[in-house]
Formats: sequence, C-alpha cells, structure tokens
Amino acid sequence: MAVGPCSIALQKRRVQLVESWSQNVTHLQELLYQVGALTEEDLSLVRGGGRLGVRDSMRNLLDVLHGRGEEACRAFFHVLQSQRANTESESMVAAIPPEGSGPSSSDSGPTNMQEHLRKHKDILGRQHSPTDYLSIRTIRCSSSDSSDESCSFTDITLSRCVGYTVPLQYHQHEVAMVGDALRSQDQVCTFQDVCQSLLSVPGEDVSLLSGVAGSGKTTVVRRLAHEWAKDSGSQKIVLSLSFRELNLLSEPQSLQELLLVHYSHLKPVLPWVIDSQPGRILLILDGLDEFGFPLEFERSPKCSDPERKLGMGEMVVNLIKGHLLPGISILVTSRPHAVSKVPPLLVTQLYSILGFSKDQQRHYFEQSCNSPLVASAMWGYVSSYQPLQLMCRIPAFCWIVSTALRDRAPCCLSQVTTTTLPNTARTMPAGSSDTSTSNNKAEEATPTPSTFSSTVPRVMLMSGHVKPITITEIYCCFLKSILVFHGEGHSQEGCSPQCLQEAPQVLQEMRPMLRDLGALAFKGLLERRFLFDQADLSSFSLDCSGLSKTFLVEILREDRASLTCQRSFHFIHTSVQEFLAALYYVLQALSGSDPFSGLKSAVGVALFPVALYKVLTSTANKLLRPRRLLRRYVKKAFSWGGHHQSGHMDLFCRFVSGLLVPQTRVILDGLFRGRSQILPSPSSSLPVPSPPPPTPPFLLSLLHSQLQCGRLSPERQVNVCHCLYEAQDPGLAQRLQGWLQVLAQQQDPDQSGPAKRDWSELAFLLQLTPDLQDLNLEAQGLDADGLRRLLPVLPLFSTLRLAQNPLGPEGAVVLACALQSPDCRVERLWVVGTRLGCKGLKVLTEGLKDNHTVVDLRMAINHIGDVGAGCLADLLRTNHTLKDIRLRDNQITDKGAELLMEALTENTTLEHLWMFDNKLSKEGVRKLKEFARSTSHLDIKVCV
Repeated sequence: MAVGPCSIALQKRRVQLVESWSQNVTHLQELLYQVGALTEEDLSLVRGGGRLGVRDSMRNLLDVLHGRGEEACRAFFHVLQSQRANTESESMVAAIPPEGSGPSSSDSGPTNMQEHLRKHKDILGRQHSPTDYLSIRTIRCSSSDSSDESCSFTDITLSRCVGYTVPLQYHQHEVAMVGDALRSQDQVCTFQDVCQSLLSVPGEDVSLLSGVAGSGKTTVVRRLAHEWAKDSGSQKIVLSLSFRELNLLSEPQSLQELLLVHYSHLKPVLPWVIDSQPGRILLILDGLDEFGFPLEFERSPKCSDPERKLGMGEMVVNLIKGHLLPGISILVTSRPHAVSKVPPLLVTQLYSILGFSKDQQRHYFEQSCNSPLVASAMWGYVSSYQPLQLMCRIPAFCWIVSTALRDRAPCCLSQVTTTTLPNTARTMPAGSSDTSTSNNKAEEATPTPSTFSSTVPRVMLMSGHVKPITITEIYCCFLKSILVFHGEGHSQEGCSPQCLQEAPQVLQEMRPMLRDLGALAFKGLLERRFLFDQADLSSFSLDCSGLSKTFLVEILREDRASLTCQRSFHFIHTSVQEFLAALYYVLQALSGSDPFSGLKSAVGVALFPVALYKVLTSTANKLLRPRRLLRRYVKKAFSWGGHHQSGHMDLFCRFVSGLLVPQTRVILDGLFRGRSQILPSPSSSLPVPSPPPPTPPFLLSLLHSQLQCGRLSPERQVNVCHCLYEAQDPGLAQRLQGWLQVLAQQQDPDQSGPAKRDWSELAFLLQLTPDLQDLNLEAQGLDADGLRRLLPVLPLFSTLRLAQNPLGPEGAVVLACALQSPDCRVERLWVVGTRLGCKGLKVLTEGLKDNHTVVDLRMAINHIGDVGAGCLADLLRTNHTLKDIRLRDNQITDKGAELLMEALTENTTLEHLWMFDNKLSKEGVRKLKEFARSTSHLDIKVCV
C-alpha cells in the first residue's frame, strides 16, 4: 500500500490530534461513516465494545484510518476542516497536504536540538567507553591517543545474511557452536560494515545480532554507540535499552515515558523526535535471550501510540512489527537459542558473531599484556594447543586465559613432573601393507598408566614453570589469580613470593563463601537461570559485597515512584558460573555431602524438623564409605548431564571431571583440604617432593562405560571425550592408535562403517594430534553425515583421502565448507569414486573458487559428464592454485573436452590433466594431444 502525504501527516500529527480531538471522537466517527471513509465494522472496532475511553477510541480511529490508506486519511482531514467552529482546536487542524507533496519541511525541530544531541553523544560515549571485566586491565590508550579510543577494541569477525531461517534445535554446548559458525557460508563482514549499515543506511528495518555468551554482543553495542558518539555527521539518533532492565518493569508503561525516564537529558527534544522524525532513531535492544516476558507476535494487540501504556512484551512486539514508531531502525542482540523468538519475516538481516580469528586472538593478547614477550609467549602456548585455541575464538574466554596466564600466572602453578608423549605418527597408514609398521608405532606410543599422556605436551614458558593443558586448569589459575592477586588488600602489580606463600591461607578463608557462591551457580544451572535477585543471594547467605561482587555483576534500576532501587545479578560469564557450580559440586562430593541437598532445603522438612533432618543426613553419610559416596555423587552428576540433550550441562561435566584430578586441585591448594603436603616449601629449591595421586580409576571407568554405551547421542559422545581429556586419561592416545589401526584396514564400501558417534569421537581425538598431516579414510563407508561430524578437523590436514566413500552431493557441501575455512591447509584432495556427480562437482568448485591451498585434485569415477566438465572449466579460469587434476572415467565427451581446452587457454598454472577412460572420440583425443603439444607447461594424459 502506497503511503501518501495525508497518511504521513496523520502519523506525524498523531499526538496533537489525540490531545485536541478526543472529545469529538463520536461525532467524527459519524461524519466519516456518512462519507464512506468508515464501515460499520470499523465503527465497532473503534468503539471497542463501549469499554474504551475517548482517548483510546481516538487512537483506534487513527489506526483504522491509517490502515485504510490515503483516501481515508484525506477524508479525515476534510472532516476536520469542516469543524472550524471550535476555534481553540482550529490551530491544530492541519491543512490538506497538496498532491505529491511530502512531509512538511518547515518543522525543523527545537532550536536547541543540536545542543541536546551533543550532550546525548557525550553521555552515551562515556557510558559506552571501552571497559574490561573487573577493571583488571586498564585501557592502554595514552592521552595522546585519547581521540582514537577505538584502539582499545579488538576487532572481531562477523557474518551477514539477508533474513534468517528458523534454526534447528541445539544439541551441543554453545562453545562448540563457535567453530560451526566460523565454517558457515554466510558473507563475512567487519564491524565497520555493520556500523555503516546501521548508522548510515536510512529506512525501516529490524536487524538481529546473534552470538554465544561472551562472544562480544554487548561489546559490539558499546563500540557502535561509541563510534556514533564520535561521528558528527551521522543523522541517526542512537538509543539503547537492555532487556535486563526491561525485566524490572512489572507495570505497564508507555514507550515515550520509558525513553524519557531512561534519557532524561533528552526530555526537551525527544517527544518531538518521536512525533516528527522517528526514522532518525536507531533503537538497540540488548540481550533478547534474557527477556523475561513472552513475545506473542500473533496475539499482542496492535498499538501505534507511543503514549499508550503497554506491558513490556507487547511494547517490544509492536516495536519489531513496526506499529510503534514507524520508520525506526532496530537492532536486537541475542544468544543463538533465542533468535527464533522473532519471526523470520520481520527480520531484515541477521549478523552472527563468529568470534576471534587467529590474528585477532594474537592482537587481543598483545593488548592485554604489558610485555610483548609475555604476549608472544602466551600466544605461542595458545596456538600450540588446538582445543584451547578453538575456545579462544570466544573473546570472554580470551580474557579468562589472559588473566590466568599473564605474567603472574607462573606463581599460580606448581612445578610438576610430566612426561611428553612421542608423536603418534606423521601420516595415517595408507593400506594393509603398512599395518605392521603402524602396530609397532602404536606399541611405542603406548603410555604408562601412571602419567597423563597427550599428543600435546605441556608447554614450558616463563621461569621454567609448567603451563596448564586442560580447560579446568585454566579456570583454576583464573580463579586463583583473581582471589590471590586481585582480592581486597592485594596489589595488581604482579605476583610475589609472599603472595604465593599466603595463597593457601587466602583460599582456605574464602572456602565457605566460594561454596555458597557455587551453590547459587549450581542452582541456576539446574534451572537454566542466569539472572538472580536479592532473594536468591540471601537464600545462600550471600551479599553484594566482597567475593560476591568479584564474580557477580549488579544491575540497578531506580523506581522513582517508590523511591527504591531494584537489584538483580548475573555472573561475569556463563562459563564462570558453570565452573563455580562444578567447584561447589566437587567440594560437596569430596566431603561426603550430597550437592543436591543444599539446594532442596524443603526436602524432609514436612516430616522432620530442619535440625533433625541434617543430623539424619549426616549420620547416613557417616555409615557409608566416603569413596562410595564420592562415586555415587559423581555418577549422579554425569547422569544429570546426560539427560539434558540440549548440551547446557556439557561444560559443567567437563569441569567436574577436571576438578576430580588431584594434580589439577594442586593449583587451588588450601581450598581443597588435605593437599598441602604435596606442595614444595617456598624456601626450598628442591622440586615437588611427591607427585599428586593419579586420576581416580572409578572416574575413568565411569567415563569409559559411557563411551561404550549405545544410548548416547553423538554430541554427548564427544562431550564424554572432552571429559576424559579433562580427567587426563592416559587411554586417549590408545584410543587414537586403535582408530589408526582400524582405518588402515580398508573395508568394502558396501559394508556399514563405524557408527555416527564414532566419527564424532575421531574428530575430537584428531584435534589432539597436531602432527598428523595425512587423513586416510578411504573405503570406510563414510557418508555425508559422518563427514559433517569430521568437519572441525578436515581443514587441518594437508592430505584428505576420501576415495570409495558414498559422499554424494551432500558430502560435497561439507567439503566446500572445509575448503572455504580460513584455517584450511588441504593441499591434496582425493575423492575418487565418491558419487559426486555433476551436482556435487558444481558445489565443490564453488568451494575451490576462493581456496588457495589445494594443488592436487583426484576425482576419477564420479560421473560428472560434460556439465561437470563445464563447471570445472569455469573454475580453471579463475583458480591459479591447482596443478594436478585427474578425471579418469567420468563420462566426459568431446563437448566437455572442448570446454576444458577453452578454459586452459587462460590458465597457465595447471601442469597435469588426466582424461583416461572417458567417452572421447578419436578426433577428440587428437585435439587434446595437439592442445597439449601447443602448451609447454601442460601434460595431458588421454587415450581412446
């Protein structure tokens, strides 16, 4: 429906019309009905069954007229002109806009508009200046550089697509989704692209910004507001609201009132902007996943009046649907699981945060460390450990690693004796002839049961101290660094021998409060809650000061009506909440107490008094052996995590596995009782007198039994592998060797291959083997779904041997994703007999267009025909990396050969082309041979 000048004028003067003509709404309805501008159905809708007041009826009338279009709005203005008898309202009557005219340009706004906008930019710029968690790292922009504070923001990688499709149900933890996002085929963009699109492009649109917890969504919002505050030429007016703050508004409120309370300094000009120029507004709504009110897009009543009071859910719905403030631009940020709350038809574009690339990770460490040498050493450590580097794609995890491993980190770790595993193999066995060799290698690489064997050795950095190799150890170092070196009364200049000597005492004193904080985190994890109120803290004897303030972020909102402040809290990052929950769980389990009992204070109260219930529980625990209790509680934790197929308990289970390892608990000596005897004396120059005990056998047995269980989904299977790594299982290397031996025995392609979950397990194990260059999966019954589970590691190998597997066109899609990965190292791609067809080849060539690593492509017996040859010819016109292509037995005729020769006149880098056993005529063979003789750099193998 075209929007004419009368429709625009109706919306522009809406507030004035409601103020001036509400008392005459009944008479106006009758006149409009008489001239045919309204129907009986419209009258019924405007009157609302007689239950509405005159102002609401007037608003309904304006909504109906706007919906009926330009002619109805023109009739409305004619009716108003005929009512000149009311002189007080005459000045409010707008003259009918002439045909073809646009909105009035005489309305330039308040005279002090620019002054108020400058003040708004100053305030927003200060509110959204670069900050760091806990203010541990001061922003390192010197005064001379203060004009360019963007140097404090590390760039992050994003993708953009028009609209979005409803995502499938997630079955893995968010940290595993970051790598999947980086391998997506959406258009990659930079922050500047996002900034340009949102701040410069006029028009009404709704944009979504999606990213996992800690990926930098709020940082993008801060930087966007910061960039706008510095840009004097932008015509947009940026307003930002947090869904966390909207959660605190239990009573209905009008949009105009909400914005005026939030931006009181704009009170003189904001009503005029809302009324006259809503298209200038960019409204940022941050944190949709935390919104506590339902978004009912189908049932929420339509409202176009910014002065009408609405519930928060109804207000957000009307904003996104474009009823409130038509023409406004909106940016909504959300975690991936909540994106689908907004219907896809209402979304103009979706931005996804892909996280830090390798270069961005390196830049972040350079910014976070005072010394370039420390930054270089830290990056060398992270880049050498694949699981850690994958998690460092999440900016918040980079901060945790930086805090844990910075110059004070060596003081956080004890020297422990470790054994470095020999490399398993440089190349996977290619066939049965190499089986005996691979068996010998497997025997040589078999670790001793008493040591944690890994293909990734513990990396030695500053002062000869040993760096952690598991995620749990990283978080233990992080916790100790925060408590010991950044707690109250401690300087932030770095660690000292005195701090290290006092660390066990400090941790012991904080044990009760850490346990209470962990109980709160565990309760929230079970209930999938990440926002807490004062009552939640009080139930665990916590306040908002001291240790709680260190790990909890407080949100305050002033209620001016009651002169009170409402408080809510959330952990500084969800992974910190999961770690503290696991810490609480292990502390309780090691002491023989049921971790769930502290969360169910009402259990047993109806039958027994609280004191008696505690006595009975304590007595029952004493009657059972401590180790038996520990096994029971650990088994309960993994059972609980396995029942949640969404994957939100995965990281918790990994932390529990890691904290059950005595060697890991050494880092937090003092927090765990009975461990201080294994630490060296600070004054002694001797190494650790006695190493900590090995991983409890029952833990490894429990995890291995879960791996052998056929009921686990592939995602849960992979998480068990992560748990085994956190538990420092010496059997991981043996499992990898077992895989290498199985894959060396090529099976008939018609036989069923390993189960899907096994491919996921193999993908995890291969991530721990950085020295492996050749991935040989020939004739293993590997289908497209199995290949998709191997996608995280496919780009990491120089040779991919995938021959004689039923990949099909779907498998080609997976391969294209791997070839487009920024981490792709594949030089030789062998896909002989994989049923690609011309459709699969077309997808594969799309993946090779921007690939600069593949030099050897072997794809015989794939029936690509002349259509496939044409796709390959198009690729050769732009690809200057391929040197060897083998197309034996692909049903290519003379027509396909002609297409290839035409392309090769433009390509000077291809050296070898095999065309054996195709459907070529003698004339076609002759032309190919003549063409080969005319090009000195190209060797074509062909026969009739």
